[in-house]
Amino acid sequence: MRRTAVVMSVLAVAGCVDIAGLAGGAPESGEQTLNQISLYNNEVVVTAPRGYCIDAAQIKRGSFGAFIPIGSCESLTGQAGVPVEPGLITVSVLPRQSDRAMPTASDVAASMPGDKALQEIDGDGLSIVHFATGGARALPGGDPRYWRGGMMINGHLLGLAVYGPQDSPLADRQGLQLLMDLAEELRLSSPTVDAAPAQRNAEGRMIGAGVQRLLGGLFPNSG
Repeated sequence: MRRTAVVMSVLAVAGCVDIAGLAGGAPESGEQTLNQISLYNNEVVVTAPRGYCIDAAQIKRGSFGAFIPIGSCESLTGQAGVPVEPGLITVSVLPRQSDRAMPTASDVAASMPGDKALQEIDGDGLSIVHFATGGARALPGGDPRYWRGGMMINGHLLGLAVYGPQDSPLADRQGLQLLMDLAEELRLSSPTVDAAPAQRNAEGRMIGAGVQRLLGGLFPNSG
């Protein structure tokens, strides 16, 4: 499908992978870290969880989407701060499309065919998958287990991910809580924008391979 082809292979979910084709770099302010960043004329506002900061130097933005990496403020700045588990959090955002449907957990799982899913959760406005393999691709030396989530905000498809070091609590239930907290903060920070409701199954909802390939744009095989 046309809209699927446009977004395939566009966004990466870790700063260590190639994100060629997306304009990147730190904001003009030159700040090393940020607490919050607005995307698409404030349609999506990404706020880092408490104790974590956005890595301004690794933000990637272009016509096909945006990639926001987040780490602990202490690890990014070298200064003591709120104690949190070190790890990598990523938020990927595709351009707005009002007829785009909410992905299911099975959609998210199917978008990473090389990784084994441990658990699939279809929540209220957030679909989550706990993977058993693949985490070390995004975070060298990391635990193979990691969390991914898919959600919609103002017609934008968002991919969220949480990775932790080997045996980190973030690879287990603490990572799930962090992912849910991040999603809730995204909803609270982002204003409500009028948009046509997403098309459902009876109206040709993007299902099967269509959604899987679109999510592949958020979640490429790089991890």
